[in-house]
Amino acid sequence: MGGCFAATASLDVGELIAATPRTQSIYAFPQGVASADPQADAIMFWTRIVGDGAAVPRIALRLQISTDAQFRGGVVDSEIAAKVEDDFTVRVFVDGLKPDTRYHYRFLASDGTPSRVGRTRTAPAPGAKTPLNIAVFSCQHYSDGFFSTYRRLLLDDAAAPANQKLDVILHLGDFIYEFPEVDLYQADGSLVRALNPDGSQRLVPPLPSSTAEKPVRLAETVEDFRHLYRTYLTDPDLQDARAAHPFVYVWDDHELVNDCWQGFVLKKSIHQRRINANQAWFEFMPAALTRAAAGPAGQNPAKDFVPTKVNDGPIADLDDHYLVREPGNLSAIRSVTVIRSLRWGALADLMLPDQRSYRGERGVDSSLLTGSLAPYPLWPMHPQTVETLNAGRFANNGKPPETVEYEGRQLPNPRKQAPLGSMLGREQKEWLKKSLTASTATWKILGNSTPLLRFGLDVSFRPGEPEAGLLWTDSWDGYPVERKELMSFIRDEGIANVVSLAGDRHAHFAGLIFDDFEAKQPRPIIPEFAGASTSAGCRAKVHSLEIQHDPELTPLFLSIKKTGTDEALMIPTLNAWLLHGGASAKALHETGNADTVRKLANPRINPHLYYADTDAYGYLIARFTAERLETEFVTIPEPLLDPGAQGPKVLRRVRYTVNRWSSKEEPKLSKAEISGEPPLFGIRES
Repeated sequence: MGGCFAATASLDVGELIAATPRTQSIYAFPQGVASADPQADAIMFWTRIVGDGAAVPRIALRLQISTDAQFRGGVVDSEIAAKVEDDFTVRVFVDGLKPDTRYHYRFLASDGTPSRVGRTRTAPAPGAKTPLNIAVFSCQHYSDGFFSTYRRLLLDDAAAPANQKLDVILHLGDFIYEFPEVDLYQADGSLVRALNPDGSQRLVPPLPSSTAEKPVRLAETVEDFRHLYRTYLTDPDLQDARAAHPFVYVWDDHELVNDCWQGFVLKKSIHQRRINANQAWFEFMPAALTRAAAGPAGQNPAKDFVPTKVNDGPIADLDDHYLVREPGNLSAIRSVTVIRSLRWGALADLMLPDQRSYRGERGVDSSLLTGSLAPYPLWPMHPQTVETLNAGRFANNGKPPETVEYEGRQLPNPRKQAPLGSMLGREQKEWLKKSLTASTATWKILGNSTPLLRFGLDVSFRPGEPEAGLLWTDSWDGYPVERKELMSFIRDEGIANVVSLAGDRHAHFAGLIFDDFEAKQPRPIIPEFAGASTSAGCRAKVHSLEIQHDPELTPLFLSIKKTGTDEALMIPTLNAWLLHGGASAKALHETGNADTVRKLANPRINPHLYYADTDAYGYLIARFTAERLETEFVTIPEPLLDPGAQGPKVLRRVRYTVNRWSSKEEPKLSKAEISGEPPLFGIRES
């Protein structure tokens, strides 16, 4: 277990060795400190130390933990060592702590040089009904913007009443982006990049494996991935957040490469790259994996990283859920396992599935995707076509059609002989089902790196095209068969109070997940709340660029109007498209007349979606009590400039409430409460 240590808290640790603040020292802690995965009696602690640059194999240091901010007495004073093979990161799992208790911690170098002081807390005792306040973050791209969203959270938390103070920050993936810089944004005065105070662009330095003769644009080696984590963790707002609260981490695709699945991207094998990425994630993202507590069903699938070397192999020997059993692929995805759950007293079980390592190819076969900026269909597809492709050889009760409809044509079905395109894989899906069934907690919380919500895009203004066309099929929209299976399972088993918290979409969304989105009378099964990105480009902007090959659809994502100045007015028409339909979005782009937009609204469009804020940046707060869940979406301006210690302003706060429901009832979202400027046509009014 590279870089892993264990310690047990004591009531009689003795006098703490004192810190020795120094103006000059050969030691430093450039990435700060962090804690993670709070249990009732244990937490994981983390730091990274550097010396004077001399080639040494290890650096001695110690961890001190106290209930006193001044460290006048302690519960842990433990000697540890940072090793070169772990990039001088250390992870210390400390048990024997008291439930529901706040702790302060710091690391000391051998000469007494202290790290900054961190603050953390343990989970409540198993039977306690203590409320739980979670902040949800995802999608932070260093070159796209500053991480000032965290500063806004810290300022809000400092001003919050005691019952609304934050307990945990849930990071749902894309903590890093595998490319240090992007060519996505145009220098046209409207789509710009983040700028440092001196006017230079905020960029990650070139990857270590990159040279002038052979530039490398995507992280490949362990050192490349470490370089990205080191750089991201120099952001002061992110450092402050990690020091102030315990985090819980899962990953998505950009911790490896965009739209990856198992050890592949599209049809290309990237087994060794996955192992390299897994190693760096394990070094820099503290998580109690092997030491995670047993979940509701008595299982703990999580396992610490084990280094291994493999050769890239083909997509071969698939099981019926699309798991590629080729040995190199299995070694890559099993080098670390992050599937786990966390218990919060009697109130909540937080279940953390891995939605990248075991998924099959998405519903839309790569042979049907475009070669544009990202692999998407040319325009939104029929849901029935996506479901047929996703079901593979199981489609139509085991009699898959010979052809599928795509872009107005009948094409040979490329998935006729394929297995089910599963998001979770067979074993993980069984773990999740057993965990949901066995949980006795009031709330069963799913930490989903990709949303379960369906995002139907109305293209019925084109002959033969649907009102709910699917485009973002790297999400659950590309795995509709398994989504239907999971929702039907929750319905049939009578499991109440399941809630999904999600990231990935670079926008704020709230809505209900139906058991079958294609049914004549679908039933709402669980609510979902998806938070916007920390800094990565908002959904309206990014997708308007990714679909520039279709000038009719581009302004339905983002309408850019030139003004009398050098600036451009950007209107997130995607809000209206998702909540009201294509005619409303077109009217918003062409006329800007609000009455016309409302008059043309189609009530059949995405009736399960309540909130769509597609040019938002920010975070989501979820406050769980024994009787209800209160959510608050916080939206800030695009973080292109660093606002400093005062933090970014808040454009709006949008709140929804879900009362606890029984197995015989359906979940209901309250009417939105809004403070600040409402999102343009982003709130369903009825």
